[in-house]
Amino acid sequence: MSYPIHSTPSVFIDHDALFNLVRVCDETSGPVVLVGFGEYAKHLINLRPDRIAAVYDPNPLYAGREMRFRGVPVVDLPHRVEAALILGCEYRHLYEYLGRVVRHFDWARHYYPPRLAYKDTAEIKPWEQEALYHAVLKNEADAPVSMMNPEKVRFLIELLRTGLTLSPEASILEMGSWQGGSSWFIARTLKFLGQTRTFYMMDLFETHMMDPTATMCSDEIAIRMNEVYDHVEMITGLVDDPACLARVRGPLCFAHIDLGWQEPGLRFAWDNLLLGAPLLLDNYGHLAAPPWRFDDFFEARGTRVTRLPWSEQGLVFKR
Repeated sequence: MSYPIHSTPSVFIDHDALFNLVRVCDETSGPVVLVGFGEYAKHLINLRPDRIAAVYDPNPLYAGREMRFRGVPVVDLPHRVEAALILGCEYRHLYEYLGRVVRHFDWARHYYPPRLAYKDTAEIKPWEQEALYHAVLKNEADAPVSMMNPEKVRFLIELLRTGLTLSPEASILEMGSWQGGSSWFIARTLKFLGQTRTFYMMDLFETHMMDPTATMCSDEIAIRMNEVYDHVEMITGLVDDPACLARVRGPLCFAHIDLGWQEPGLRFAWDNLLLGAPLLLDNYGHLAAPPWRFDDFFEARGTRVTRLPWSEQGLVFKR
């Protein structure tokens, strides 16, 4: 069948993007595979039915099924067909999944339009184009209350992922979990990655009687966390309490300290971090913390806090 590209509904289709996809398809001899089973792929199959060999899509909805559209198979890797060209047809798959398909067909050229779904494609947007973030940020509005904005949460997740590469078993520690906002994202990341390591959360939680405005409900936090990840241990108490610290089993591959200056807890976290592990200080830039206490602590250990221009967070890697 054939129809004008401009006749497709513009609410779903960026006409320039579809035009460029069709143009590059026509300029290439040999079979074409598409990445992403959405409106662009369906229109390409409609418009060039004899050219499209397969559509690649990681959606688990299609896994294990004989999924076809007008006879064209919709498959996931490592399925392989003959292909001369790979076309990126879904914005959300342009980084991680497109890269996997390109590596799989290492002899074929690939193309994606300069703009797709009305979004510029010149730079990666991992929060929109990576499967981990599709899963972890899904239902983000359901996360517990947090004072961390989305940018800080995403940076936290990236550092966590770096730490996980250091050891298959080392634990995660967060001091100052409050109502579990950042903890929820840590747990969802660990769950998505198939981890079984222990994630320790430390705070006074509901016992924080020194602050009459405190609203941490221990039962609620425990229910939320256990729903997300099976290997969470909540430690109720102060980070300078030796009995509380003794419950944390090291080594640690990542630590998040969302507190002001608390030397016993900071020293414990630092001493138990693996070499190369990241330590994120969420309140480092607050003068009330105060930052010079942290500066002196790390200077005495031969390193320094890296200051982040977009937030009050500070970052240190164990040397």
